[in-house]
Amino acid sequence: MTVTWRSAVSYALTVTVLSFLTGAAVDLAWQAPFGDFGLWVSVWAGNPWSAVFVGAAATVLTLTRRLTGPLPVWRVPLIDGSAYLVVLLVCAGLESWAYGDEAPADSAFAMASFALLTLQLPSAWLLIVWRARHLDTVLTRAALRAARADGR
Repeated sequence: MTVTWRSAVSYALTVTVLSFLTGAAVDLAWQAPFGDFGLWVSVWAGNPWSAVFVGAAATVLTLTRRLTGPLPVWRVPLIDGSAYLVVLLVCAGLESWAYGDEAPADSAFAMASFALLTLQLPSAWLLIVWRARHLDTVLTRAALRAARADGR
């Protein structure tokens, strides 16, 4: 059995976009009392690396769900949550490196800590748990042949 492409894409986009928007909204709520929205715009809305992260995370989660077999529901957050975190670290590290940072790995882990504080990572994990229960699966050709050979 395998997850359908449509279900995998829907799953990945839901997790990626909603968790990214959660992080942006929480950070905006933190910045609102101070009235300094320039930093928020530079981190979330005006940063081209945000689009790179959303695209890369959606692609990686789609491929992860499509290419791995349907797992028990408790294993999906472990695998997909780790994949989401790795994409976040890689994108943040590449962004830091592109801007000439001397320690891009440190900046990447600082961004991961920021994603925890803005609830981006926790919301991604919760969305993964929720959406994993609603994935559509189909039989693969090998599973169909095996079922026919067994006389089912």
